[in-house]
Amino acid sequence: MSDTAHAIGVPGLPVIRHLYVHVPFCPRICPYCSFFVVPADRRRSRPFVDAVLAELRTRTDSCQLQLETIYLGGGTPSALTTEDLERLIAGIMAHCSCAPREFTIEANPTTLSREKAQMLRRAGVNRVSLGAQSFDPAVLTVLGRQHAPDRIRATWQIVREAGFDNLGLDLIFGVPGQGRASWLTTLREAVELKPEHLSAYSLTFEEDTPFFEKLQFGELAKNAEDDEWMFRTTGEVLAEAGLHRYEISNFAREGFASRHNSAYWRGSDFLGIGPGAVSTVSGRRWRNSEDLGHYMSWVENREPAHSEEEHLDAATLAKERWIFGIRTSEGVAGSEADPAFAPLREAGLAVHRDGRWILTDEGLLRADAVAVWLM
Repeated sequence: MSDTAHAIGVPGLPVIRHLYVHVPFCPRICPYCSFFVVPADRRRSRPFVDAVLAELRTRTDSCQLQLETIYLGGGTPSALTTEDLERLIAGIMAHCSCAPREFTIEANPTTLSREKAQMLRRAGVNRVSLGAQSFDPAVLTVLGRQHAPDRIRATWQIVREAGFDNLGLDLIFGVPGQGRASWLTTLREAVELKPEHLSAYSLTFEEDTPFFEKLQFGELAKNAEDDEWMFRTTGEVLAEAGLHRYEISNFAREGFASRHNSAYWRGSDFLGIGPGAVSTVSGRRWRNSEDLGHYMSWVENREPAHSEEEHLDAATLAKERWIFGIRTSEGVAGSEADPAFAPLREAGLAVHRDGRWILTDEGLLRADAVAVWLM
């Protein structure tokens, strides 16, 4: 059944199979982060959960949840108290007719205690993505992270002992002053933990962040040659360790690719709840307010929390599927894509294989430029 198929007995209601919940609280706001985040505040934890569950109940008036994946992202979802996090998960699961195939939570090494990890496993979470970022103390300092490499390893062990067999690490390369040796050491340290999944993101300087301001004033700089070396080396080192690239920045062991993120890249519908969360349902896309106070007033006034909304036609949705799909190892299928991709083949950036367009290694390096071309 497609994501927009009508629910049996509920004509007109689209079926939602993928749910994202945005938890904006962070123990410390990193200088490179452009997501909607606010300082962690335990006084707001409980009313925040109330607001999220209220939104979820309201959203189900216009769609039917048959959830295959749930993703708690942020921010730092693990920054919620154990009690409030358990209540949030229980409230979400109450809308599930059966356990989702994949239930992910993003976690910070400093906010995931043994008690919290055990609760998550009991509550139905089956996948943890740990924001390690680096195993180099100097790089962690530049990134504004509070944890040390030893804390990453200790938290990893706690999560394993709680019974999780689907764990991922998030890493960042291209950090000013990082150097090739530092990145290679981080990769090797990460591989030693034997993760099922690893995300390796090239640092981007997003507007309205302290890092972007420092870049503009020449206080920070990027090294394009080092970035390219790190990108290539990442693929080589991780492949040797049994982690294969299935999307430009994402690597997994066989059977452990993120089902939730893969749904995004294939253009599936999804529901996003929480402040700043985005939803795409039946060609309609909206973003929730990024004002936490306004969002949390949802509980009282029951009014839509949208800050923006748009309607997407079939051509726009198809182009989005190309832009995201070409980033994956699956590529893009369909002869209607041939005119757009043929010039990329001539430039050595894409190949046409078994009816699908797939980026070459050079194409992967220049994926942002490819996306601009496709737009």
